[in-house]
Amino acid sequence: MRAFLLQAHRYLGLASALFLVLAGLTGCLLVFDGALDAALNPALFRVPARTPILSAPALAARVMAADPGLEITALPLRVEPGRAVRMSVAPMRGFDQIFVDPADGHIVGTRDDGPGWDRPHLVQGIFRLHYTLLAGDAGRWLMGAIAFGWLLANAVGFYLTLPSRGPFWAKWRPVWTIKLSANPLRLLLDLHRASGLWLLAGVLILSATSMALNYYDELFRPVVAALSPPAETPWNRPVPPPRPAGTPLLGFEAALGQATALARRDDLAYPPATLQHFADRQLYGVGFTPTGADEYRGLGPISYLIDDRTGDLVFVDNPWTDSAGQKVLRALYPLHSGQVGGLATRLIVLVLGLATVEMAATGIFVWWKKRKARISNRNRARRAAG
Repeated sequence: MRAFLLQAHRYLGLASALFLVLAGLTGCLLVFDGALDAALNPALFRVPARTPILSAPALAARVMAADPGLEITALPLRVEPGRAVRMSVAPMRGFDQIFVDPADGHIVGTRDDGPGWDRPHLVQGIFRLHYTLLAGDAGRWLMGAIAFGWLLANAVGFYLTLPSRGPFWAKWRPVWTIKLSANPLRLLLDLHRASGLWLLAGVLILSATSMALNYYDELFRPVVAALSPPAETPWNRPVPPPRPAGTPLLGFEAALGQATALARRDDLAYPPATLQHFADRQLYGVGFTPTGADEYRGLGPISYLIDDRTGDLVFVDNPWTDSAGQKVLRALYPLHSGQVGGLATRLIVLVLGLATVEMAATGIFVWWKKRKARISNRNRARRAAG
């Protein structure tokens, strides 16, 4: 059995190694995707630091008043001097993001949110490469299979470190250490095994959440929802018929005020962080987070959805009061991205990404060196027999 499992660990690792190196390196970059995007594109994200600055809803109103044909669909609510506000818009003119100066509301730049290898699109390109290999659903399914193989390889690798007989801890303890004075092959084998043991819990979480995210709609969500159904949302209902053109809407400012009042009525202490308009669903959505930033700490934002004409409450998307299944579903992205606990957990995911690259590289090297030795031994045995 151990020989079979050793073969399984070896070939699962070899089959997935190059993909894991790619996923690990791109994942490390995505841990700080927002900061990387801003550093690559200062012309979009940076503006002269002037005060006073306008609120995000006031900025949106000014932009749409200056260009009535521009439909803003989402905006962050945190506004800072010297930093342009990135807003999402309906993609009618070849772009779906605008960057707005918070001091006067003028648009400093636009872009489409597609992948590419130029600076404006590089971070999205890295994300798509990490998630789908830039190959659409086929790439997503392949990366899901790689994640499953990665999960199995780590579980089998852990089992293979367990002593088969003798005093358990006396034999298992050395596997957790790295003997720096050993020869290069033994040093790399120690590094491969010890890093796998010390980081096993984190790597298993990364591989499991990766598999779940890649097969989210096809497998994971249906299974979880069948076992523990979440609350029915407006997205489970048919799309309402379009309203007549010119129907007056609340507007972002009033929608934010109404949603904030509803949240305070419910004793929600989180500040508002994001504001969206789902025109097809005839809803405004306000997301509340612990820090007021657009982030996914814990189980992600708590969102209040209100009717975009009357302001009536339609739905509260609160994973903390929803079913256990919804908590599992909402935990996937924060755990995988490292946002679940803020900077500390982002740094842990960064370390896990680097360790994944290291384990793949050392695994290939150890296999290659041992393979050379096996071939050399077989050749010597043939020559001796001849």
